[in-house]
Amino acid sequence: MILNARRIPADNGRSELILLTVSDRTEAEQARFELEGHREFLEKLIDSVREGLLVLGWDLRVVRANQTFYDLFQVSPSRTEGRLVYELGNRQWGIPKLRELLEDVLPDNNAFDDVEVEHEFETVGRRIMILNGRRLDHLDLILLAIRDVTEQRLLEAQQRTLMGELHHRVKNVLASVTGLANRSLHESQSLDEFREKLAARLAALSRTQDLLMRAPERGVLMAEVLRLELEAQGGHEGESFQLDGPGVTLTREATQAFAMAIHELTTNAVKHGAWASPEGRVKVSWTVHRSGGNVKNISFRWRESGCEIDSAPAREGYGSRVLRGVFSHSPVGTSELTLHPDGAEFVAEFKLQD
Repeated sequence: MILNARRIPADNGRSELILLTVSDRTEAEQARFELEGHREFLEKLIDSVREGLLVLGWDLRVVRANQTFYDLFQVSPSRTEGRLVYELGNRQWGIPKLRELLEDVLPDNNAFDDVEVEHEFETVGRRIMILNGRRLDHLDLILLAIRDVTEQRLLEAQQRTLMGELHHRVKNVLASVTGLANRSLHESQSLDEFREKLAARLAALSRTQDLLMRAPERGVLMAEVLRLELEAQGGHEGESFQLDGPGVTLTREATQAFAMAIHELTTNAVKHGAWASPEGRVKVSWTVHRSGGNVKNISFRWRESGCEIDSAPAREGYGSRVLRGVFSHSPVGTSELTLHPDGAEFVAEFKLQD
């Protein structure tokens, strides 16, 4: 209650009086309290929104903005509030699409939703934004919500690229499996032999895929592929095999083909060559020569020793065909397999792109 009192002096025989007025302000104070509560709620709500939020007057001048907006576009309140929205940040917000939404769409429709706008800003670079707007007729205000989806769009593009690459890889792997199965079936004299050959080649294919998965964004070193296949067949570097050559990086496509070729060489060494006897050894060496630009000429040599082999085999095996196909795939690629009395020798010349 609001109390007011006045003393009225005595007059004409009357006693002195006191005039007391009582004004019940309960409802008015409750209304004011609720109004302040609503204001506090709205201010904190605006600041808690994770999207950038601008409150504009109908003259399109900024009444206020939330902290997310200031952080996102690297502007300050002093250079934002009271300014025409198009003049913000050295007039960076003079976006034609935004003008159309605020001046043409919003007056007729009271709202617009999920309009994607891409724009280059001086301070934060190119951004992709989703805009939502609402007109508050009773308050003569406009709410403009700005969601930055730049990183989301980048991730979506990367995901599409990865899915395309995965699809391509799966097709290549399935094609490789089909080829391995057909070749193994053509070579085999029995179901057991087919099963053994196919299982070994699929294991080699799997090892290569594991190697590629560990290096998804770069090529694979030739030495890694060699070491993986040789050790998979029980070899020990420095004892049963030796590697000698500079660092050469294979592309993803070249890695798979090269790994299958080395698998065939290694398998032949185990069954018929150097590693068929305890004294057998394998030495692998390679050199690199630049031929201009980003093209490298590779001289590759596989030499087995310490064994006795038939230097005149009856027929050409799948391994020989794989080697010839891999290392002679380009017009300047050459390969030759020579069977010496003490072990096989395979030499090849081929090109690689950096």
